[in-house]
Amino acid sequence: MKAAAFSGLLLFLVLNGCRHGSSSSSLDPAAARGLSDSFMADLIAHRTDAAFDKMEPEFRNMVNRSAFGPELEKLFQYCGWPLDSELKQSGPGTKVYGDGRTNPILKFTYAANTNQYPKGQCYFSVDVAPSENTVRVTTFGPLKVTSGNPFP
Repeated sequence: MKAAAFSGLLLFLVLNGCRHGSSSSSLDPAAARGLSDSFMADLIAHRTDAAFDKMEPEFRNMVNRSAFGPELEKLFQYCGWPLDSELKQSGPGTKVYGDGRTNPILKFTYAANTNQYPKGQCYFSVDVAPSENTVRVTTFGPLKVTSGNPFP
């Protein structure tokens, strides 16, 4: 039950938590890219505690640290665990929180080989937002290609 709620929360945040096209002027693009790349490296290396530490406080307050690794294992059953990453796209957007607040984001999308699929079948989205006088990961999740090539 908790796994379904965690997976549902992540997919909801990834699919509905951001709107594209807003300004990301309060975000340092280099810092956001560095954090996103580091977060993906943590996932690839199964450093779940390090990945958890990169999440914004709103996420860390909703998800128990000890449950994060096991829940990632369940979430990544959808596409497999990433074995590498290649940045394919980045762009600005806006995260809309449940209480109506908004925050600019930079969304990074990575192609990856996974332990289930070759590169090009699964992508990983990492959204970075300003938080606590720095940048933090606000949402992330796997994206499976169902038809066509999203990055020709």
